[in-house]
This record gives sequence, C-alpha cells and structure tokens, in this order.
Amino acid sequence: MTAPPDPRLGQLVARLRAAAWDLTPEEIADAVWLARWVTPATRPGAGPEPEPAPVPAPGTYPAADTTAPATVPGTPPAPTARRPVRHAERSGPVSLYAGGPRRARCARTRDGAFPIRVPMAASLPGLLDLQRALRPLRGYRPLTAPPRGPLDEEATADRAARTGVLDPLYRRGGRRAVAMQLLMDVSPSMVVWERMLEELRQTCAQLGVFSDVQVRYLHRAPDGTPLIGTSAAPGRTPGSALHPRPADQFRDPTGRRLTLVISDCVGPLWQEGRAQRLLHHWSSASPLAVVQPLPPRLWPRTALPADAGLLTRDPGPGGRLGFDPEGYGPPPPPGALPVPVLLPTREALGTWARLLSGPGRTTVRGAAGWVLPGHPALRPAAPATGPAPTADELLRAFRASASPGALRLAVHLAAVPLALPVMQVVQRAMLPDTGPMELAEVLLSGLLWQLPDPERGPGHWYEFVDGVREMLLQSLDQGAAALVLKHCSEYVERHFGKGARNFSALAVARLAGPPAEADHGTPPDTDEDGGGTEPELFAEVPARVVRWYQPLPAGTGEPIENGELGEAERLLRLWHLQADPTLLHEARERAAPHARQPADTPEGIRGRLVLGGILRALAGTEAVRRDATARTATLTEAVALLTEAHDHAEPGSTARTDAALELASAHHARWQDDGDTAHLLAAERALRALPADDPTGTLRLGRVLLALAQAVPDPGAYASDAAAELRAACGLLEAEDAPEPQLCAALLDLATALRLSAAPAADALAVLDRAGRLAADDPLRLRRLTELARVRTAAGAWEGADDAYTAAVDLTGPYSPWRCALLAEWGESLLRRARLDPASEALARAEPVLREAFAISPGKDPGRPRVQLLLGRALVLRFGRQGFPPDLYESVHLLEQAARHAPDARTRAESWLELGAARLTLYDERGPVALDSVVTAFTSAVREARDTPGGAPGSVLAARAAHRLGEVLERMARPRAALAAYRDAAREWSELTARHADVPWAEVQATRECVTRLSEP
Repeated sequence: MTAPPDPRLGQLVARLRAAAWDLTPEEIADAVWLARWVTPATRPGAGPEPEPAPVPAPGTYPAADTTAPATVPGTPPAPTARRPVRHAERSGPVSLYAGGPRRARCARTRDGAFPIRVPMAASLPGLLDLQRALRPLRGYRPLTAPPRGPLDEEATADRAARTGVLDPLYRRGGRRAVAMQLLMDVSPSMVVWERMLEELRQTCAQLGVFSDVQVRYLHRAPDGTPLIGTSAAPGRTPGSALHPRPADQFRDPTGRRLTLVISDCVGPLWQEGRAQRLLHHWSSASPLAVVQPLPPRLWPRTALPADAGLLTRDPGPGGRLGFDPEGYGPPPPPGALPVPVLLPTREALGTWARLLSGPGRTTVRGAAGWVLPGHPALRPAAPATGPAPTADELLRAFRASASPGALRLAVHLAAVPLALPVMQVVQRAMLPDTGPMELAEVLLSGLLWQLPDPERGPGHWYEFVDGVREMLLQSLDQGAAALVLKHCSEYVERHFGKGARNFSALAVARLAGPPAEADHGTPPDTDEDGGGTEPELFAEVPARVVRWYQPLPAGTGEPIENGELGEAERLLRLWHLQADPTLLHEARERAAPHARQPADTPEGIRGRLVLGGILRALAGTEAVRRDATARTATLTEAVALLTEAHDHAEPGSTARTDAALELASAHHARWQDDGDTAHLLAAERALRALPADDPTGTLRLGRVLLALAQAVPDPGAYASDAAAELRAACGLLEAEDAPEPQLCAALLDLATALRLSAAPAADALAVLDRAGRLAADDPLRLRRLTELARVRTAAGAWEGADDAYTAAVDLTGPYSPWRCALLAEWGESLLRRARLDPASEALARAEPVLREAFAISPGKDPGRPRVQLLLGRALVLRFGRQGFPPDLYESVHLLEQAARHAPDARTRAESWLELGAARLTLYDERGPVALDSVVTAFTSAVREARDTPGGAPGSVLAARAAHRLGEVLERMARPRAALAAYRDAAREWSELTARHADVPWAEVQATRECVTRLSEP
C-alpha cells in the first residue's frame, strides 16, 4: 500500500509558488533529498519543533542555526529532529570551490562541505568537427606496397586460355590501416597541455581510421639525447617498461605510422637543435607534423619558426613533401626538409589530412618550418639585468603584444581561482571563440607564476604577480564577474556525471544561510607565508555548439569515345579528380598527334580542343606555375590551339561551345598572370557567340564582365552588362534546378555587379536576401556578409555595414587570413568614414579594428604592409584631432615598415606619401626629424607611383607626391628644385585631364598656381 504524502511537502510547494519560484518536480525532489543530508538537526533536549519560517524573498537569506551538529550521512535523522526545507535556490543549491588538500581541510570545517568530482571543460573546442576534419586520412597510402591476396583461379584460367601462357593472378589484398603516434614533449612549459593531448588521442581513437593510437613522451637524457617513453615521468630503473628508450627505436621506415609531435618548441631539446635533427631523421621515412599550441605570431620566438606558404605532396604512396613559402627570405639550406606546423584547430589538422590523403599531387595552404640533418643549437639568451618589472609594466607589455582574445581571457581569469581546469572552463564559458593559443599567451605572458607547493592539488595552480589581478579587475565590473559565476553553475548542472574527465573540487551545500565563518566570525586558516587558504568559488559553462557541413555531390561527365584521343580526354577528367600532373603529361602525348591534323577536319578540331584543355590544366600545376616563362608559353600555345578549334568548328555545334568555354578560361588565366585586360576582352568575344540559353556560358560571360569591371578605373558600363548577364544566368540556373551552392554563388556575383554599377541599393539587398536563404556553409555565408557590408557602406548605411562586418569576422577563425583581410577592409571603410565625418565615432572604431588585423597578420604575409599603412593613417588622423604625440611616432614607424616591405608598387607609393606627410608633421612638432628625410619620402613616392602598373599615362599619386615635394623644397629655400617638382606634378595632372580622368580640380589649380608663382622673374 502506498504511504500517504507528507503534508509538509505540500506546504513547501505552496510556499515556493507563493514566492514566484517556478521549480520543476525534479528540482524540488533534488532539494528535498539534499536537505535530508545537509540540514543540521535540532539540539538535544530542545523544545518542540518551531513552526516553519516564512520563505524569504528571492535573493535574501535568513539566518541559519549552525550550533547543532550536522546529521551523519547514511543515518536517517529522528522524526522530531527533522527540520523543514526553508529555501531552494533556482540557480543550484551547491556551491563549488577550487582548492588543494590544504584548502580542503579548511573547507571541511564548514557545515555540509564534501569533496566532489566536477566535469572538465574541453581544451580543444569542437571535437566532433576535429574528427570530421581528420576523416580524409582514410585515403592515406603508406610507402610500402599493399599485401598480395589469395590466388584468383578463375582469372588465371581465363588468361591462360586467351594467351596460352600460365601466369598466376592474385586478388587484391586488404589494405593495412595506418597507425597514429602522438608524441608529447615533456619540457616544463608543456605540462599545461596534457588535456589537449588526451583529447587528440580520444579523437584519433574514435575516428575509426587507425589500427592503433599510441601516446608517447619525448624526454631528454642527462647527456641531451632524445629519449621516448610511455610515461610522462621517466622510469627509475633502466630496462623497465616505463624507462624511456632511444628515439630511433620508434622510427617507422615503412610509412605506416603517422606522427604528431605536440610541443611549443621552446624546451631544452629544441634549443639544442636535437629535436629538429630527430624530426629530420623521421620525416624522411614517414609523415609527421608538429602541433604547436602557441599562436602564429609567437612562432618566430620559438626554436622552430614557421612561415605560411604552400605545402605540396608528390603523387604516389609515401610521396615526399615540398614547401613554397609566401614571404620573402633566403632559400632553405641544402638538405633542409619542411615539417608542417599545425595549430590545434579543425582547419589546420584538416588541411594536413587532405595533404596526406590526396591521390595525386596535392597542394594545400599551411605553415612549415625547416629542419636540418645537423640542425644548429640556438644561442643562449642573455640573462636579465636590472630590477624586476612592476605589475603596471608587465600589463602594459602584455597589452601591447597580446591578441585581443588573450587580453579578454586574462581579464576574465582575474575573477576566478587560477587552477588550470577552472581556467579552461572559464575560457569555454565566456570566450568560446578562443582556444589553446590564447591560453598559452596568458600562461607565458609573465603575468602569472606557478605555485611550487605540491600540496595544492593534482591540478596546475597559478597566481597573478602582485598587483596584476587588481589592475585586471578594473576592466571587469561586478555584473560581468557575476555572469562568469552564473555560466559556471549552468555548465556543472548540465554536465554533471556525464564527463569521462573530471577534476577535484569542494562542494558546500547551502539551501539557506550565509557561510559558517560569517556567523562565527572566525578568520580563515592561513599558510606559513601568511596567504589565505580559503577555497575560491569558480564557474563553468556549456561547451561550444558543433557545426556540421555536408559535402557537395560530384557531377558526372559526358561519355568518352574510344581511341587515343578518347584516352587523352579520359586522363584529363581523371586529373580533375586526382590532380596528378603525370596524367596530364600522358594525355598530352596521346592528344598531340591528333592536334597536328588539318584544322578543318573533325579530328583536327577535336584534337586541338582536347590538347588546348590539357595545356590549360597543365599551366595550373605547381611546376609550371613556378616558372613564369613556361606558364606563359603553355597558355599561349593553349590559346592558339583553342582559337583554331573555335574558328573552324561548326557554329552552334557542341565543339564550338566547348572551344569557346575553354578559350575563355585560357584568356582568363592569362589575365590573372599579367593583368592585361585585353585577355578579358578576348574571353568576352568568345563567350558572346554562345547561345543565350546556355547557363554555363551566360554565367561565365557575366563573371568575365565582372572581372573587367573590377579591373578598369570606370566600372560602370562593364558592371551593368555583368549584372544583366548574371541575372539571366541565375534565371537559367533556377529553371534547371541547379544545386543551391552554385545558384548562391551566382547570386553573390550578381550582387557585386549591381553594387559596382551604382544600381539602387535595394536591388542588391534583395539579391543578397535570396542568397542568404541558399547559403548552406560558412564560406558562402562569409561571402554574403562581406558583400552585404560593402553594399551598405556604398549606400551610407554605416551602422548596418558595421553589423555585417562584425558578423563576417565572427565566421572566421581567430588567426585566419580571411579574418585579417576582412578587418583591414573594415578598418579602411571606417577611415574613409572618419575623413568624411570628423564628428563620428568611426575613427575610434577604426584603430582597434586595424590593430587586431595587425596583431594576427603573420610577419611575412604579403598583406601585412597594407595593414601597417592603414593603421599608420589612423594614428596620423587621430594625432591631428587629439594631439597625442605617441600616435605620431608609432605612425612613422609603421609607415616606414610598409614602404620598405610592401610587395606592390602602389602600396609602396601610398606608404611613402603618407610617411612624408607624417615626418613633416613631426618636424613641425619639433621632433627628431630632418627635412631631408621628408624629401626622400616624397621622392620615393613619386618614383613608386610612376612604376605602378596600369598602362594609362598620369598618376594622381605621383602628382600629389610631386606637389608635396615642391612644398618641402620651398621651405628649404630651394626654389629651382621646387619649381621642377611642381612642373612634374603639373605634367601628371595634364596627362590625367587629357584622358578625361576624374581628378581633384582644387589640387590641380593649386599646382598650376605654384608653377606660375615660381616661374615669374
């Protein structure tokens, strides 16, 4: 028989409802159960149980009776000793504190304090995405040949009957799965990345690709020899299972084991060059890469500096690795081998997986460092001298060099105890867009020091340098600190009991009442050094949301005829799938004899068409791209063959259409090489002859016209034609029910054309709205948001443009090159807005946007000088309005760096011009600048502006620089030289006006007046 319900439970529910506490039955049941074990019993000999006190208003706490002993867990209290539950807090009845064993002894003096295991936060965000990124490794083929299978009796008998020769045939053997080796550097700076290692191991083990996943540790012997063991702690007895062994015993010469070395490359083995020599020895036999938790901007400070560039892998099993850096610098020494350096992110690890799994010659964008067989050791750093830096100096240095994510993370960590698991939880809670790189910046910033006391728990404990926490808390108000605690509680409640990895904490269960020491007034226990051991409250939050992507289905081609020419066409299509250049060379040999047939025969037309397509594809391979002369010759031959095929094919035939499409693609490739718009005009002529109902031809014509609009000074006419063609192409694609990504890309091109043609902004916004409904992946969403920002900027909708730029930046990774380019474009837009409206806040927003772009741009990135130019402009503009001298000094430095290192002449010209103006302003402010340096800057600006490719005579940049040069020479009392400079400027203005270019007439008139004034006797 069911027992009757306790009437006190109904009273509790009624009082909770009266207090507007909308609790679920599960929450009430948890509160009642917990109150049974933590509510103190009444004192022995006490009178009758008092009436239940009224439930206080939310947010208030009645006084708790803490004089009676607590009920022993496991022993039900007597009925007369049971007290009613007074208050159940919706945000969670248990407070969690971080603390080691000594702090635990202090906390256990509280009523209801007990140890508990709390779920840890992930060190790597998005583990499911990480697994998806590594899936291409299923296609990796090791260096050794696959094993031979059993005898195929039927095939052997059939072949013997046909040929009369008995030759055994065997079935294909099963593919041997590769193994994964995770090699963790055990240098002192790497102890904080143990959680990341475990997550990588878990990801590889659950991937289902590897036959075995082994975790090993790289040690340093007392004599400096690299050793590898199965434990992070070296074994005490040589020869034992845990004792490290020589590293060469773990080298795999078969290529069936992939190796990921997890290291920040700053430990003793790296400083001595021994780790680099080990990588060189291993990488010659099997693939390996270094997983670097530090952000890319700190890589030059490590013992394995890595540069961005193109990583290539030769076709065939176990192909060798090649690397072509993007930046400028000397070539690698003889014998150097590239080693990929990967961030612990989905993008970087996925790129490495695609590099190894490609069936042909695979090229990906990544980073790599060079290692030598006799890698030299680094010079030891000079010992620090002088007094230790103060907290203010440390924080200023950190703010000057840290990334925005690391700076925000340091501010939030000031509100929590600095145990490594808690720091990772807060990072996942408050800054989900950051990862191990930002945490590494904080840990290595010098703002923290590691507590040496081993009694402070199994986790890694840190503490801020004296005075740093207080200064950081000035940037975090009380509401933000409370928000950290709130997210913590929600995370623990959601993940409690579900995580495989936990860390120790202390739970203090209080349904009502302040902490015990508040009632008694007893001070907390202290350590020997006088520091308090009071446990500190911390917070945790849910993990990041995982985004999934679906690959696009591959299309099917037309049937191919038999014969040598058909085989060449089949090899060409196979190259599009495998990217193996040997296929193109074989196809070229097969198609060449047919291309020598008369051009007016069907065989000659088809042979020229196939060979032209092969040559166009061959020009895009890495070996030909590196040789500009060979690429130009290959494309020229392709254009000649395709032109003959196009001219002799029957109008309206399939061959004529295919020849026009291939010819347009070849012309477009020529334009990408030399920037000559004549190639685009030739592509336009070839595509305009195609039928108007052909969606492929119409779409390509629209894109060629769009490229013309972006390449010429006056895009209006070409942009209008491009918009018309692209609109028609979108209609044809919709009628054919084309895939949504293809239609979305066409709509985005249409929106760009409408913007360039100065069409009403409403038209472009309507097209972008359609594209937004079709954008199914982040690249398309990023393109749409970027174009939306540009359309709103052109329309003067500044607030909407900033919102679009913000959303676009949020879609990029913290260190993505697209993020840097987006921030630079956004900053340039804000600068233009600040010049138009000095009263706006655009300048205040432009400086942090451009500074973030500068902070995340790699040191040798070709786009970095452009960012330096824009940031220098922003600082000069801010100095002109606020008069803060450090802005002017910093701008001179940035502009000089941009002028000296920019890869293109136009950026160099703009940088020299801005630098001359900044130096002149600094001279006027009585700074350490001579007018000769101003003359040098303006002279360099004139020279670089005239070298800018464009084809048309006259240059606004050259005219302005020459005019400013004349002004400086006048101030130096050199009238003849000033007159020559003014005349150079006037000549540039005359050439511009002669071709009816749009010029600033006020500047033209000022130059003419200066020439007239100095020409008078």
